[in-house]
Amino acid sequence: MEQEIMQNPNFECLVTLFVGIFSAFAGTFLGAVLLNHLQKSNMRKNRGTAVKALKILKKYDTKKYGEAKSQFNIELSISEKRAVLVLLHKMGIPIQIPASNKFDIKDIEFADITIDGKEINGIIDQVKGGYCDMLIFNDVEAYFTSNIRVSAVRNTGEKYVKEVLAKSKLVGTTIHYPENWPSLFTLGERLTIGVLHECLVDKSYFQNNGDTSKEAIEKLIREIQIGLWDIYLFWDFDSYQNMQSQRQLANIVQSAVMSQQQIVQNQNSQS
Repeated sequence: MEQEIMQNPNFECLVTLFVGIFSAFAGTFLGAVLLNHLQKSNMRKNRGTAVKALKILKKYDTKKYGEAKSQFNIELSISEKRAVLVLLHKMGIPIQIPASNKFDIKDIEFADITIDGKEINGIIDQVKGGYCDMLIFNDVEAYFTSNIRVSAVRNTGEKYVKEVLAKSKLVGTTIHYPENWPSLFTLGERLTIGVLHECLVDKSYFQNNGDTSKEAIEKLIREIQIGLWDIYLFWDFDSYQNMQSQRQLANIVQSAVMSQQQIVQNQNSQS
């Protein structure tokens, strides 16, 4: 006797629903795992690129960054530079843009600073540890273009220190600058360094024999490069002169008032 097996339509619906949910979950999960794997793989590759760039610079330990420029630009492709230049700059590598040029990723330039191998090792450790991942693949053109004015202003300040202050002589309490030194600068550059020039009238940059102190000058250049003198480099010279005039006037008025008060006190004591 044949017995007909009746299929339960509710059971079929449940099976279909379960298979659909499982397939969707499995597909999403496997896709996420694969994407995560690819992202980690790419990030490890980019970290390796950053380490590669840092090791190129480390080869020139105790030398100037400029000496590493050629090898740096030759051994790193444009795509590799695009991935890690912002990271390198943020971590302290002195990449700079000359005041007269635009940013050129094919020809990266560095500030005239001595390479410290220990600092490079510290940066490498941070890169390998993943602490700088968020800096990889930042828009390098936008980042450096936005910093062109800052770089140009700092470079002008550095030029003043190297070409003028470092070649000056202290005689008594007077600083004698190189003859016709303003001709070394354009009008825009002279306006930029106007306040800096006034603020650097300080004997602490000179030795007892009147010559400039090499150590003090190098320290000053480093301070300019890292932005400690930005407030003076970006200070409008006319505004600075107005402030100085107001301060001098206030001092004159104060002295006059104090003198008058002293006269009145003397008259009262005599009477």
